[in-house]
Amino acid sequence: MITTALWAALVLVMVGVVVGQFWRPRHNPPELPTYYNVGAFSLVDENGKPFTEQDLRGRPYVADIIFTTCAGTCPIMSSKLAEVQKLTPAGVQLVSFTVNPEFDTPAVLKEYAHRYHADESRWHFLTGSPQQMQDAAKKTLKLPASPPEAQNPIGHSDRLLLIDGAGNVRGIYDGRDDETVKRLAADASSLARRGNGA
Repeated sequence: MITTALWAALVLVMVGVVVGQFWRPRHNPPELPTYYNVGAFSLVDENGKPFTEQDLRGRPYVADIIFTTCAGTCPIMSSKLAEVQKLTPAGVQLVSFTVNPEFDTPAVLKEYAHRYHADESRWHFLTGSPQQMQDAAKKTLKLPASPPEAQNPIGHSDRLLLIDGAGNVRGIYDGRDDETVKRLAADASSLARRGNGA
């Protein structure tokens, strides 16, 4: 009798564990870290219209640094951003800052945007004076960038930044890696589902 009762109790416990695992509610994804707050900027977009950080408030966005004549990293990064555009809801914005503003006029940036099928309502290409763009890279985004000097070409970071609706950097990703970019898209989508993008 006692042995039968013990076996019955053991079976009930095992059934309870299995059912508990099956019905356990999904946990929210882990909270994204907060690295730093980006600074203010006042630039112009691919349509020649003023564009500031205030145009992005309340919405998460992905930012990168590119230039249109780049033959190496930039086409890869822009292709990855095009993928992010496909994988994320409309609430996620994309912002590409040029580090060759002397060549990358709004008209040139607009043509570049078409090349990557950029949705103008979501993906913005920004330019300004050379000093403004260096400040945007180094002081606003806090990413390395260097103008061309003598025989040295333009240098810039290949990182993609995920920035929330309050202007906080919540993720830093390799702009050339497929799996990392998929994780970026998932993280950006998660931020977009929140009311203020933060």
